[in-house]
Amino acid sequence: MIKNRTYGCSQLRLTVLICLLSITLTACGFKLRGSFELPAELQKMYVAGSQSSVLVRDLNEMLAYSAEVVSKRSDADAILTINKENSDNRTLSVDSRGKVRESEMQYSVVYSLALQNGEILIDNAALLLTRDFINDENDIIGRTNESAVITRDLKRDAAQQILRRVQALKVGSASQ
Repeated sequence: MIKNRTYGCSQLRLTVLICLLSITLTACGFKLRGSFELPAELQKMYVAGSQSSVLVRDLNEMLAYSAEVVSKRSDADAILTINKENSDNRTLSVDSRGKVRESEMQYSVVYSLALQNGEILIDNAALLLTRDFINDENDIIGRTNESAVITRDLKRDAAQQILRRVQALKVGSASQ
């Protein structure tokens, strides 16, 4: 019987400790990673673009933490349109045998943001991201994997930058 009482006290202490920690976390401004505080006028967003685009999927996923992502344009407060995406590779240096030693990956996006009433908040804003990487001729598989990881990171970074720019908007007064 004493063991049960001790066990009950331990459980109670643990529960109280967890509650205190969770209150402390919320009081210090802790937010889930990926959430953005969007203006009140942008709480229902529609992302227009190729539905097979990784960028569009990333934007929808990140927006879901902060706003309601709607599936129809007519239900949205604002429409974020991905007008153009482009990926490019460029050689930075070659070795004495003419093999590529260092490359640069570029990812560019042109996007717009408009309210449902037609007011344009962002018109054809361009975003260019670049990453350099070294080609190791002895590690062909690693080089291919690194290229795929860099491409994926560029698209994720582009989505985050677009949402940070949207977050910084002053919607009530005017565009950017």
